[in-house]
Amino acid sequence: MATGDTPEPTRYSDQASASNGERSWATALAVVLHVAVLWGVIHGFGGVPALTPLVEDAFTTSTFDVPLEQPKPTPTPTTPEPAGASAEEGRKAIAKATIAKAKVPARKVPAPPVASSGNDVLSGAAAQGQGTGGGEGVGTGSGASGNGSGGGLARKAEKIAGDIRSTRDYPQSSQQQRIGKRVVILLSVGADGRVTGCKIWRASGVPEADAVTCKLATERFRFRAATDNDGNPVASTYGWEQRWFAP
Repeated sequence: MATGDTPEPTRYSDQASASNGERSWATALAVVLHVAVLWGVIHGFGGVPALTPLVEDAFTTSTFDVPLEQPKPTPTPTTPEPAGASAEEGRKAIAKATIAKAKVPARKVPAPPVASSGNDVLSGAAAQGQGTGGGEGVGTGSGASGNGSGGGLARKAEKIAGDIRSTRDYPQSSQQQRIGKRVVILLSVGADGRVTGCKIWRASGVPEADAVTCKLATERFRFRAATDNDGNPVASTYGWEQRWFAP
């Protein structure tokens, strides 16, 4: 039994009621503090308007233009035009018969054979050739198949005299140009066996030497004239080849 000075013991239910009240105040105070801190942060960044661009930027979508190929147009189908009816058959063409004119073959003039040739050892010396005489007749009335008044040659012209041997006959200045070259001349031989004309049949490339060859042959060469089938001397041609060699 308790005395008058002894305090009464505290009950458990009273302590529990006091603790629940304190918790409620503590929770409310914490909420207020959080709200205050959040409000301070918002004002520190410039308020609510400053947060709007940040929210918009988080959801901004970028767009780009991508060129697309144009689709090829589909060709429009065309209806072929109906073919027209064929016309009436025309008259059959008859070709006019033509007679081709007979062509007279041109008579080929054979190149005169080189009856003889000379060999120049240094600058103009030549040896007598071993030919038989002039070529086919080119002069009036001669030639194996000529149309002159005379018949064909029974015997060709034959060289019987004259030579080109001396190195002094040709210019010394063109000696190097002549070496290794040749000239072919065509001599006209009269019925008396003398040379009546000379022309260059195949040039050597040294005009001065060709002219000297013609001059020497005309002055020096003598022939036994060609004869026809009756044995009469006739004019003819005679070929001569002059060569120049190095010693």
